[in-house]
Amino acid sequence: MLKRNDYLKLIEEIRNTEKKSIDEYIEKELEPLRQENENFIEILYKDIFYLISDIDKKGENDLVIENGSLVIEDGEIKLTGYQSRLHNLSIWLHLEIVKKFMDENPLTFLDKMKNFEENFLKKPNYTPEYKLQLEKIKKSLKKERIQNLGEKESFWNKILDVDNLELKPNIAGIGINFNEIYNKFKK
Repeated sequence: MLKRNDYLKLIEEIRNTEKKSIDEYIEKELEPLRQENENFIEILYKDIFYLISDIDKKGENDLVIENGSLVIEDGEIKLTGYQSRLHNLSIWLHLEIVKKFMDENPLTFLDKMKNFEENFLKKPNYTPEYKLQLEKIKKSLKKERIQNLGEKESFWNKILDVDNLELKPNIAGIGINFNEIYNKFKK
């Protein structure tokens, strides 16, 4: 039986897996874990959904359609925008959940899928410690996206970043870390 921190290790391992070997990783690593843990797919999908939900901009990670046909690239359906390995895995996880609900009862599929999305997937009921770990991974994913797409951070995002604050021995207990701001503009 996997513990919650095992899911974090698994997510980090997935991020470090080469993109072309994601199918092999699913077959060798995830399928055996799925057999041993009853709600493995649902929990992993919820964590990955939480991580990638705020990363994409509007209109990204939609299907690419050219001349009325889906575009296939490297044997996979091509999506718009930036896709991390977690994006690719989330597609597989979503399909597995769809298969599960269809196998149970095709007539109640829509109700079960809607219930799953609203009452499980979009309600992050994480412990503060676990959520903090997920936020670190999410921040790392955002930086990875910016680096891979060659995007520049806006002036206000650099100034208003929480990393610019630090604890100080003054009345309020918080101060501004000018070195952090300087380093962001130096890049």
